[in-house]
Amino acid sequence: MSLDTAAAVAKLRSLTGKFDNSVRATTPFYPTLCSVIPSDGFDEEYGMLGSVPSVREWMGERDFHAPRAAKFTIENKLWESSIAVQKTHIDDDRMALYGTMFQSLGVRAARHPDKLLLGTLAVNGTGGTNGTCLDGQFFFDTDHSWGDSGTQDNDLTGAAATGTNPTIDEFKASAVACLKAMLRFKDDKGELLHDDVVMGVNGGMDLIALVPLDYWEVATKAFTPGIFLNNGETNVPVATARVIPTPHFGATGSYWDLYRVDTPFKPYIFQARKPLTRQMKGMDDIEFKDVKFMTEARYNLGYGAWWNAVRYTFT
Repeated sequence: MSLDTAAAVAKLRSLTGKFDNSVRATTPFYPTLCSVIPSDGFDEEYGMLGSVPSVREWMGERDFHAPRAAKFTIENKLWESSIAVQKTHIDDDRMALYGTMFQSLGVRAARHPDKLLLGTLAVNGTGGTNGTCLDGQFFFDTDHSWGDSGTQDNDLTGAAATGTNPTIDEFKASAVACLKAMLRFKDDKGELLHDDVVMGVNGGMDLIALVPLDYWEVATKAFTPGIFLNNGETNVPVATARVIPTPHFGATGSYWDLYRVDTPFKPYIFQARKPLTRQMKGMDDIEFKDVKFMTEARYNLGYGAWWNAVRYTFT
């Protein structure tokens, strides 16, 4: 069945317009936690280059910093989504049922990196089959080490009085433990990685608490000043964080993550190879009874700066 008519073209353009508008109107979450790195090949290799050298007094010859290299590769993946639109529906002007479908597809396509980030990387940051990061350790691990850093732990555990259901006081204590651990992380030269934190609220840090839905309320209260804690005292948080609840944590463990996201190298990497594109095909081809709407994109996500992330598990 051929649809090589101006009316059919106009109807299909209306659908693609709904898809395009939906993509443009969607604000994905992944850039908040990911450094967006352009890619121009099959994969990209990232080196553990150690730290940026600190400033020192120039006495005698310059002290050139030799990067401490290690190989870490992220391969790009090809993604697609497709919808078949019946030509009889187009011919009979039954297009209303496809409008919301194309709008929803636009949202899902734009937010697919969020699904990869929250549903795969963040959940499986430790113990996952692809959970290793720049230093060869799991992203959340108890024994990160490079050069003169010493052994460093960004995978903390602690017990709550009622098992895995912390009170406000206990969640606040876990947040303090995460923040202290993060601020003590060192680079391969033994220098503090977060030595810029010296003054003001949060020391100028932009922090995100990524929590399961069951911790949504208690986490929000723990980071809110002025409320009463379980012991009757008024809450004075040592730091504030944007609490982001996610259902992806619900079935996998009683843990939450603290991230610092105001640094040049963020906790995760979004490797951008080919942006989202779409195509409509088969309108004037009588061999098939459907018009094919197809999307395509090429990218992948991987682990970045583990020192900007700390996980706390209640046991």
